[in-house]
Amino acid sequence: MNTLRLLPAAVLGALALAACNKIPDGVVPPERMAPLLADIYVGEAVVETSQREFRKDTMKLALKQSVLMRHGVTSVEFDSSLYWYGRNLDKFMEVSEEVEKILQERIKDAETRGAQSAVPTRSASVDGDSVNLWTGPSLRRIYPYVPADYVSVTLFRDKNWERGDRYTLSARGVMTQAPITLMLIADYNDGTSEYVSLNTSDNERRQRLTLVLDSAKVATELRGFIRYVAPEDEVSYIDSISLVRTRGRNDNVRAREGQKTTRNR
Repeated sequence: MNTLRLLPAAVLGALALAACNKIPDGVVPPERMAPLLADIYVGEAVVETSQREFRKDTMKLALKQSVLMRHGVTSVEFDSSLYWYGRNLDKFMEVSEEVEKILQERIKDAETRGAQSAVPTRSASVDGDSVNLWTGPSLRRIYPYVPADYVSVTLFRDKNWERGDRYTLSARGVMTQAPITLMLIADYNDGTSEYVSLNTSDNERRQRLTLVLDSAKVATELRGFIRYVAPEDEVSYIDSISLVRTRGRNDNVRAREGQKTTRNR
């Protein structure tokens, strides 16, 4: 006699659910995947803010491999795990929520240690050829029934600004279904503004929008915006947010092609 026929329907349902939720061999389990992804995201932020040191792809690959080795995961296991989690969104959501908690705890810990340190923390606008000026969280969760998420940053001119500086706003959608809009606006002391914008549905890739300051003018303010309008009931993320400044080059005019100018007064 088939013993399964003797089991109550509730028990059979529980067994079926357990079988569906089982993590297959070769896939990194959630309790290991969350801290691994947190370190991967931190590594990506390091690459974004240290573009000179990570100019070559081999250096970027070496950094990623070092993170994987630290967690005892191979590249094949990591790639297959991403594929599996992408097809099992409930598990991916669990992992993503844990990643967010880990990153937020790290931010709090860094702020606490910074407050206790005798060394003053750096301001949003710092010196250097390539620096990340984004001071907010690099990961934002889009909750259900929230009609829109609007992220912005404003920078004012200080001693570290130079004519011809380049500002690159970056972001990546995770499980997003609608387009993401990025925009950068620079105001000048002659009453004009320049702006560039990007509206894209290719959200699984990191999107970059660059604005190059006019080297013949003095910029007084820079504003960056990220806007996402989520479909109803969608739970998604805006990830890898950064605003990187690099020093200008000699091709200022050519680099500024496509930027639009308006007059404020």
